[in-house]
Amino acid sequence: MKERVLLLPPTERDAELSLGILAEAGLTGRVCTSMEELCREMETGAGVVLVTDTVLSHADPQPLGEAVHRQPAWSDLPIVLLSPLGADSPTAVWAMEALGNVTVLEQPVRVMTLVSALRTAIKARLRQYELRERMEALRHSDKQKDEFLATLSHELRNPLAPIRNALHILRLAGADEQTRGRVIDTMERQTANVIRLVDDLLELSRINEGRIELRKERIKLQAVLRSALETSAPLVEAAGHELVVHEPDEPILLHADPVRLIQVVANLLNNAAKYSERGGKVVLTARTEDSVAVISVRDNGIGIPAEMLDRIFEMFVQVDT
Repeated sequence: MKERVLLLPPTERDAELSLGILAEAGLTGRVCTSMEELCREMETGAGVVLVTDTVLSHADPQPLGEAVHRQPAWSDLPIVLLSPLGADSPTAVWAMEALGNVTVLEQPVRVMTLVSALRTAIKARLRQYELRERMEALRHSDKQKDEFLATLSHELRNPLAPIRNALHILRLAGADEQTRGRVIDTMERQTANVIRLVDDLLELSRINEGRIELRKERIKLQAVLRSALETSAPLVEAAGHELVVHEPDEPILLHADPVRLIQVVANLLNNAAKYSERGGKVVLTARTEDSVAVISVRDNGIGIPAEMLDRIFEMFVQVDT
């Protein structure tokens, strides 16, 4: 589609000759039988349009001008016009003014001259398509950044909730050193999570490369669950859900990124709380299978539509409300 030559020849014989010339030159031609068909094919995709003075002077060229002006901003479709009078033809003058990117060749024209003009036009057209793809890639990158910032803003709210609750408990703890120590530990963990997320915000260059670095360390599975529960507890409690936790009695050591795992589990718990009717049940289970730790969250909410199950792990994909 990107390299094909759209033809609107005056006669069937001209069409046959033109297709033969294009085939010998290794070019793909598409013959159109009317101005309306030519305009439709232009919207489908083309490398260059080849028309004659005879066709434009005997048909209404206005639809062609309208089709050219409907092109997207990146597009400047080349048009090669064959005219017995060359650039002095009134039709050629109109075409250059109304259609923009027009090359006029005087008839009769040498085959090599015509082929060279078409190849040059197609080469320029391919650069336009390349520019379009780059523009789309930039737009996609900008959209990813916007979505990343929105996601990160959401993630920043999660550790702030337990910090706020901890401050409230700290005010009520008075001289209870055990409670104060436990609350301070919670605040330290959640503050570390906030700092980590802010670091991500300051390193947006990594998003352009489509990667977020995992900072693995030796951690306890139970510690991950505890931090995730601290993050999600306010939302679960506010919805009046029953929260059930099943975890191994013995310590389970992981080599993983604690902040990312906490995010994963907290997000699952938050979604379970948000999309379950009030008074529902949320079950967090952790177990081991051979040398693998398995964490699952189950709820009795509305669930995920079947048609979205294959897409939910793509970057920034969300189910419609």
